[in-house]
Amino acid sequence: MKPIFSSVPRLYTGKMAGVDSWRTCLNNQKFVKNLAENNSKDSKQKLRNLAKSLFVVYDSDLYVWDSYACHIVYFNLKQLLLEDKEKQERFQTLLCTDAPRFDVECLVFNRTGNYLAVWGQTGITVIELPRRWGKYNDYEGGKQCVQCKSLNVAEHYFAGHNGVRLLTVLWHPGSETDSHIAFLTSDNTLSIYNIQEPNIPVQVIKLSNAPQDINQSPTKVSFPAVLGEYAASFDFGPPITLKKKQRPYTKTETASVTVWPAYIVRGNGDVLVAYTEVSRGTKFPLQGPLIMQPPAEDNYGVDACAISCLETTPTALIIATGEGRLHHCLLIPAQDMEDMTLQSEASFAESSITNSTKYDHPSEASIFVFESVELELSLATGRVDPYEPVEEDFTCPIKIIKDALAPDRYHCLHAAGVHTVALPWIEEYYQQYFLSEEDADVPENLECTVEHLVCTKPLPSSPPAPVIGLAVVKEWQKGSALLTLTSDIEFISLPLRSRMVTYTTSSLQTPTGTIRSPLRKLPREPFDQYIAKVLQKNFTNPLLKSGKKTEMTQQECYQLLGRTTQVFREEYLQKQDLAQQAIQKRVRILTNLKETQSNDLDYLSQLKADMHDRAGELGVKCDECQDKNDEILKRIESIMRKLQARLPVLSEAERTMKRELETMHDKLESYKTNLQQLEIKQKYQKRQIDNQKNNSVSSPVLKDTQLKQIKDTMRKEGDELNELMRRVNQMKMESGV
Repeated sequence: MKPIFSSVPRLYTGKMAGVDSWRTCLNNQKFVKNLAENNSKDSKQKLRNLAKSLFVVYDSDLYVWDSYACHIVYFNLKQLLLEDKEKQERFQTLLCTDAPRFDVECLVFNRTGNYLAVWGQTGITVIELPRRWGKYNDYEGGKQCVQCKSLNVAEHYFAGHNGVRLLTVLWHPGSETDSHIAFLTSDNTLSIYNIQEPNIPVQVIKLSNAPQDINQSPTKVSFPAVLGEYAASFDFGPPITLKKKQRPYTKTETASVTVWPAYIVRGNGDVLVAYTEVSRGTKFPLQGPLIMQPPAEDNYGVDACAISCLETTPTALIIATGEGRLHHCLLIPAQDMEDMTLQSEASFAESSITNSTKYDHPSEASIFVFESVELELSLATGRVDPYEPVEEDFTCPIKIIKDALAPDRYHCLHAAGVHTVALPWIEEYYQQYFLSEEDADVPENLECTVEHLVCTKPLPSSPPAPVIGLAVVKEWQKGSALLTLTSDIEFISLPLRSRMVTYTTSSLQTPTGTIRSPLRKLPREPFDQYIAKVLQKNFTNPLLKSGKKTEMTQQECYQLLGRTTQVFREEYLQKQDLAQQAIQKRVRILTNLKETQSNDLDYLSQLKADMHDRAGELGVKCDECQDKNDEILKRIESIMRKLQARLPVLSEAERTMKRELETMHDKLESYKTNLQQLEIKQKYQKRQIDNQKNNSVSSPVLKDTQLKQIKDTMRKEGDELNELMRRVNQMKMESGV
């Protein structure tokens, strides 16, 4: 693992036409001016030093929380594309039936978009959005003010625990009704509630066995908190299916249960896993702290403040610290139960009496820290005056916001501005380890990409001006944009570049079975990607959006100017010169290759013409050879027939004909004997007839029918005799007798 920092330039062009028109006219809307006016009246905003998420974008709908009026402003961003100005400025105010009494810090939508959770450090309010209808699909047909049903979740719990503060609130992804909400509190407790029964917990998971003082002041620092043993944040990971334990001597199929692991990070950097299940209320033991590889003395920071689980394959964990450091980790599944930590074993032993023993225990994973990144929170440069006192480094908690349009990208929101981080190496890692059948090594040139988009604290001495909202907006024409809200209620919309096309060895190889030469397996980097790497910036000049009351001395302005000039000189001009030299070198190489290939083409054209002429000559010779071949074949056939005729041994055909002639001769002898017998019988019958005529006194008179029958019989016998004679004569002729 190696600390790295890489980023790309961000160009902010101000007002743009066409597809960027909605970005420029958003701050001119009436509802934004009303929010800015209310913000100036709110005295609490002056004490705000932490970043918040006071607006959310669901599809193309913008929901902004007005802290002064305690209501939500709804605006459809697609209205900015309309030509009618009155339709562009149409917005609605969503009033709460029971407005929250706490300071709101974040807005979270559920998956279906019908519930909006509004939460702060001391409470959670869930707002049920009303139905829509009408021409523009507005709430309740387009009323200016709409009443929304709202309810407080775990109100009794927070009323009885004055010293407890909320840390993270998320909707449970495994809820079939999408009505379960999970939150982490400062007393090391992870709770899950169903908003249908807002004061009855569905599941409560204690993350520590240490006793808690429920009435402890939130400003008082406890000893475990100093050691970082309290949970700081959590996020849900991909679901896991657990099979029910099969009883002995049974072969029936057992049922399974789907659990959602919640990855919880402590302040000291330890990561715990709590398995949650809301449909059956099944309790599972707590796992962790998970083993982190490679090991580090400080456990990769002692001030962890946020954790996020990206929806990638393999699963990536992002751990952020208050010092501006990000750790990109991969979850490595365990091969067996031998890697279980001592705390996990104790958790399994304590939970043996629960119904979790009905199911197989989930295997404990380990964490592989792939890389660490340190964000640039301020634009401080070297000191101009060597005797100037050194200021302490600026630290602030970081909020991690996932990008719904790119799973391998996320955004960091903090009091000093906004950073965007992309992890293009996840796809390469997946190709190497999950799709490749052979063992592969970890590529050494893989690293993340960091973009410093907005800077609200250019110098450590500048007053804080935190960003109070961030969301990704999918543009309707092309691409996506990052929408941020400053503490002065000014929306900033910056276009996000599309996903970086990474150079991977697997994408350049042809399918398996088609590569024969080992040289074809050698990857070659495309030239455009090589130029992109040359132009890749390590530092950028973000968009400066400090507070309106920020005053800077001439020395501080000179520092910013020097830093900006240095970045432009080193990261833009010098790298552009390097890119120019690389392009010119490439042009020279390609020009030489072009000339060589042109000469080769001329030579090949001449060779082609010669081969064409020679092919014609060979064709004529081939025809002559074919004619001679046919003549020789005919002569060979004639010779073979003559040789066969002169052979002293009879051929098979001749032997067959001989057998047929002998058979015919035997038949002729038989026919001759039969004919002689017929002649004798005929003479005998003739004598008998003559004797009967002489002996009879008077010849009897035959009837006509009898005469007819006799004639027919004689005729048939005569015909048969004639036929026999004809066949005998024919056989004699055939046999030559």
